[in-house]
Amino acid sequence: MIKSEKTRKNTIKTNNGTMRTPVTFYGPGLDNSLDGRDGLGEKLYRAYAEVYNPSNKDRQVLTAKGVHRAVTVRIRDPLSSYQPENKQLAKIDDLRYSDIDWQVVDFHPDFQDRQFLVILLGGDQ
Repeated sequence: MIKSEKTRKNTIKTNNGTMRTPVTFYGPGLDNSLDGRDGLGEKLYRAYAEVYNPSNKDRQVLTAKGVHRAVTVRIRDPLSSYQPENKQLAKIDDLRYSDIDWQVVDFHPDFQDRQFLVILLGGDQ
């Protein structure tokens, strides 16, 4: 075993105990309010996630897209049952984030541990 792989095995922290925040992903939809802005559409996928602050690499992506408020969400890879897209919205079921509709900014599989999908969410674009 390569030394870097051994080190990575010892530092894997994501497990069922850390993935305890419910996140629901919605397709784009229309709001029936007077201002007519986009609202939440149909529910596409719901999962438990690990929610944390974006890394420096993620912040570079956010800066390029003009996003000021963001979180990183790590979920188990749903494979073919759900594939995120940039037009989709997410709701994080946590009191600190309850009033924010998050938009999917970027997503990629976790290349260190292939059973997870990392999704970058932006709150104000």
